[in-house]
Amino acid sequence: MDMDQVPGSLNDGGQNCSFKEWHDAFPQPKSSPPSISADELAVLLKTKTVGKDFVVVDVRRTDFEDWCIPGAINLPAHSFYPTLQGAVALLQSVPLVIFHCNSCGKPSSRGRRVAGWYQDYLDEKGITTSSARYLEGGIKGWASQWKGKEEGMLLKL
Repeated sequence: MDMDQVPGSLNDGGQNCSFKEWHDAFPQPKSSPPSISADELAVLLKTKTVGKDFVVVDVRRTDFEDWCIPGAINLPAHSFYPTLQGAVALLQSVPLVIFHCNSCGKPSSRGRRVAGWYQDYLDEKGITTSSARYLEGGIKGWASQWKGKEEGMLLKL
């Protein structure tokens, strides 16, 4: 994970930046963290402490609009891999880190990809105090389940 070796990074002046997709500059995740359902996350929000027992990481970038999950932090997928070491330093004491994007439907979705990178780094460093999950259905699934149904489960931006 030596960022000096990532083609197209600031370290090489961006001279080799010929990637089709934003994530092509980074390795494919080795892990496939499990999912968590909207119902399971709702239980956590109602019974546990955000930031201590779990944290929700919204990995949307320019599409971070309309709605968000209460207590979620925004760490865009596009800049997550280069800042992975710092993100892990901040999140490693939180037992459950739940990532989401718009829908998290495909294995290549931003939420699932970032959850994989996070889990890969934890595994590589032998960190067992935290683990990654991705939210089934992403923010779209969450919003369709909670919009207008229960106060405090969905925040309008």
